[in-house]
Amino acid sequence: MSKLPRSFRKQNVRERNRLLGELLELSSTERRALIEDPELLDLADVMVESAVGFMPLPLGVATGFRIDGRSVDIPMATEEPSVIAAAGYAGTIIARAGGFTTWADEPRMSAQVFLEQVPPEREAALRAAEPQVAEAVAPLLDSMRRRGGGFRGLRVRRVASGPAARRGVVCVELEIDVRDAMGANVLNSAAEAAAPVIERAAGARSVIAILTNAARERKAGASFRVPLSRLRRGKLGGAELAQRIVVANEIALSDPERAVTHNKGIMNGITALALATANDTRALEAAVHAYAARDGAYRALTEYRIEGDAVVGELAAPLAFGTVGGATAFHPAARAALRLLGDPGATELARIAAALGLAQNFAAVLALVSEGIQAGHMRLHANRLAYNAGARGEEIARVAERVVELGSFNAETAARELSAIRSSR
Repeated sequence: MSKLPRSFRKQNVRERNRLLGELLELSSTERRALIEDPELLDLADVMVESAVGFMPLPLGVATGFRIDGRSVDIPMATEEPSVIAAAGYAGTIIARAGGFTTWADEPRMSAQVFLEQVPPEREAALRAAEPQVAEAVAPLLDSMRRRGGGFRGLRVRRVASGPAARRGVVCVELEIDVRDAMGANVLNSAAEAAAPVIERAAGARSVIAILTNAARERKAGASFRVPLSRLRRGKLGGAELAQRIVVANEIALSDPERAVTHNKGIMNGITALALATANDTRALEAAVHAYAARDGAYRALTEYRIEGDAVVGELAAPLAFGTVGGATAFHPAARAALRLLGDPGATELARIAAALGLAQNFAAVLALVSEGIQAGHMRLHANRLAYNAGARGEEIARVAERVVELGSFNAETAARELSAIRSSR
């Protein structure tokens, strides 16, 4: 049963922060992790309801990337060990071979109005209502139009199967160029403003008016080409490694359960960049996974093939990043992350994300088809064991090194080695 009082949400953020610490008997480390700084508590309070603080994530930087001829250092926020190291490792290999080439669609998103019991003969009237719809949403899109965006057109489609089809449901999609915004607020407002116009044209009632996060018209992609001579892991030469990578990807294209983990690895990078720049991770992940199942079967998002004396990797997915509006506009860590990237626009950020996701996947598959994934994971796990045992500062690396040497990855070993290091001083 909750210990929090019913009036908890009505307290101010500082009082909620204090109350939570007292009720849960938080340690000083736990209190500091929630962040007691008054300015940051105010920031939390304007970002979410019933705020009590922040749950900080480690923020790291994957270095060594070369994307479209430019050196890029990529900020990544993640709790998972080895993600940043793997990204940087793959990024460096690919940079030495010329780097990534990327592309992105124009930043077009869709707002949807769903209506029920629409007679087929009314669909033409809906298409003919495009000028009236454009007029209805124009005031909401003034700032986007000044930046080169705005309303781009209207599509009408009838839901073809299932209970909604039997109800005669029709979807009217408004296509809007949102420029550097992710665009959720303006898309939702546009859908609601257009709904009365669309209802009149259809002679039917609207049920839902909201954006779609599918972002099918807002894809980004990346590719690389690495000579086989630059691929070697242990006793495995480049030709054999490349062939194994191709086969591993074919498995992920054919087997949905393997594809889930394959694509999760891609999102290790993309989601970490989204978190670092305060983008909407849930919208991005929903769109990416829906795209992976676009033909009715869930598949890998990547393609690998051998061309002559090189292995080629490619990735494409919907990546609706934003660099203005939302939390990116005022979260200080997000602003710093964007500065590190050179203050990219939304389209450029999506291209960077595509390259990062492909690098993350390449590193994972390369490890899987050679020495396996666990060797690197366990080395980093040793650091956590050392920290939990009480090691701090330089002690962490020394204890972790001993844990790895002994091959005994448990709390007892870490505690024993820490004690030995301290007693030898």
